[in-house]
Amino acid sequence: MSTAQNATLTVSDPSAVAPGGLVNGAYSLAQPLQVRAQSALGVGGAFAALPAEVLAYAGPVSNDAVTVAFKQPIGAGEGLRTGTYSKTLTFTLSTTAP
Repeated sequence: MSTAQNATLTVSDPSAVAPGGLVNGAYSLAQPLQVRAQSALGVGGAFAALPAEVLAYAGPVSNDAVTVAFKQPIGAGEGLRTGTYSKTLTFTLSTTAP
């Protein structure tokens, strides 16, 4: 993962169109996409809406396998359109103490 003194993995949606939400053409879902990360070392947390900090290490870590999962809540009265929903996300690994 990182050999820095600390590291944080965040997930964001850089799009100006329906930030945080999946889109299908001109249609977007009402609720934001949710994401979580779990590391093989047991670091991680619950699902959080985008943008989200999904993983934080307090010290150097190498070769830690991380699983990223997504969940999309759909409201009871929300209609779904035929087609594909998608979104391009940005994953950023940053540190405050290199």
